[in-house]
Amino acid sequence: MVFIAVAASFAVKSRLSAMRTVNRVEAATDGALVDGAVLFSADALRPAVLSSPSRKSRDAPTVGQPAAAPASPKPDVAVLPVDGRAVACATGRGARLEIRVVDQGGLLDLNAAPVAMLQTFLDAAGLEAATGRRLADEIADFRDVDDDPQSNGIKESAQYAQENLPWGPRNAPFSDPAEFGQLPSATPAIVARLMPMLTIANPRASLDLGVMDRAARGKLPRDAARSPEIKRWLMPSKGTDFVVEARLRRDDGSLTAGRRALVGFKPESGALRIRQWEGRTADDADWLNPARNSVFCTKLALALGVSRS
Repeated sequence: MVFIAVAASFAVKSRLSAMRTVNRVEAATDGALVDGAVLFSADALRPAVLSSPSRKSRDAPTVGQPAAAPASPKPDVAVLPVDGRAVACATGRGARLEIRVVDQGGLLDLNAAPVAMLQTFLDAAGLEAATGRRLADEIADFRDVDDDPQSNGIKESAQYAQENLPWGPRNAPFSDPAEFGQLPSATPAIVARLMPMLTIANPRASLDLGVMDRAARGKLPRDAARSPEIKRWLMPSKGTDFVVEARLRRDDGSLTAGRRALVGFKPESGALRIRQWEGRTADDADWLNPARNSVFCTKLALALGVSRS
C-alpha cells in the first residue's frame, strides 16, 4: 500500500511537471508570435514613411541639381491601415493574430497641445464646457514645472490633496498617456471616453483627423473638420510615429498574449526606433471589428513560419 501511494504521488508530480513545461512552452510560443507580428507590422510601415509627401518636400533638389527619383514603397509589402482598424490573421493553431496600428499624428498630445487646443477638443468630445476647461487647466498644471494653477484657485498640490489623491502633479511632461487618469477631474467615465484620443508622441500643436484612431474619431462630431474652432488646429500627420499592437486570440475568445510598441521612423533614412515595448494592449472596445487582409496575412504567416489553414 505504501509503495502504491508513493508511486501514485510520483506519477502525479511528474504529470504536473510535464503540464507546467507544456504551458511554459506554449506561453513562450504565443509571446514570440505577438512580438514577431509587431516587428513585422512596424517594418511594413517603413515604405510609406520613405515615400511620404513631407519627406519628398525635404528632399527637393536645389536649383541646378538633377531631381532624384522619388522613394516608393517596396512592391512586396502590404501597408496596414493606421487609424486603429484591426486586421485579423489566422495562425493555424486554433487561434488568430489581431493587429492594429495608430498613427500618433492623429492624436491630441498631452505635452504639446496648448490649453486652448486641449479645451477645444475636450469640448468637441462631448464634455461639458466647464469640465473641459477644468481638465485642460489640470493637464497644463500637471506638466508645468511650478505649483501655480492656470487659473485662480488653490495651489496645484493642494487641489490633489483636497480630492484625497495620494499623489500630486508631476510638474514635468507626461511620460505615458495613462497618467491622464491621475488628474483630479479625470473620472473613470471621462478616462474611458478620452484615452483613445491622447498621446505623448505628436510633439506639435496640431493633429490630423484623417488618420485619427477610429475609436477616438467617433467621439467627435462628423463635421468636426469644418468647425472653425477645430480647423485651426488641423495639419497632415508627419506619418513617422505609430503605436503597433498585436495579440493572440483563441477560438474560444480568450486572449493568450499581447504586445504594444510605440515606434518611430527617421524620415530621412526610414530607420526604426522602438520607444516603448509593453506587454499590454488596448481594451476590447478600442478594437473595432477586425478585418481580413489576405495579402498582409500571407506575408505575415511566411515571416513567422506559421500556417494560415
